[in-house]
Amino acid sequence: MQSLRDKLLKAGLVTEEQAKKAKEPPPRLERPPAPAIERGPPARAEPRGPFITARPQALGSAIAKLPPMAGSKAHQRLESLRQEELKRTLRDLVRAHEVPLAPGATVFYFVTRKQKLRRLELSESQAKQLELGELAVVERPEPGQIEHSLITPEGAEKTHVLSPKAVRFFNRPGAPVGFLTDEEIYRRQGQEAQPDEAGETPSSPANEEEARSEAPSPAD
Repeated sequence: MQSLRDKLLKAGLVTEEQAKKAKEPPPRLERPPAPAIERGPPARAEPRGPFITARPQALGSAIAKLPPMAGSKAHQRLESLRQEELKRTLRDLVRAHEVPLAPGATVFYFVTRKQKLRRLELSESQAKQLELGELAVVERPEPGQIEHSLITPEGAEKTHVLSPKAVRFFNRPGAPVGFLTDEEIYRRQGQEAQPDEAGETPSSPANEEEARSEAPSPAD
């Protein structure tokens, strides 16, 4: 069986030389070398956050200062400073809203913080203002003793916010303070009229000064 090359030679379509070349395998093409790639340092991986960075701190700044323990000397000093500051604030507030007392023949009774019956001799109009809530009786802390003053309703409200016990009489709308019935006044008068061991009655002027000097602080 003739090959394709023989058939082409016999038909005169190709020459002997062309047939030989066709029989030889084609030359292999050499691939050019790939260009060299310059490699730098390995890339750092991008951080995937969020991250919390710990920063060293001084031990003293990391711990909040604790308040002094109750009953300690430091706590007592702190409470004493607070009481003095409250007294100054109340004294300034009362003086800013104080109404001068108008002496008269009308006796007005009120009870102190120590539950002692005290009296003010006022004009009829000021006594009426007290009954209507247009005036109030409050404590006025002075160095060494507690005095009592007449002040405006606005001042009495502010005093009540700072120290409710400092308000001794105030016909406060919806929440009156210090009202006494006639029976209560008579009962207290009878109790305080009894002489003590020294032979003085608690309602005497000297005893009133002593009661004021022993009055507790406004925060009691």
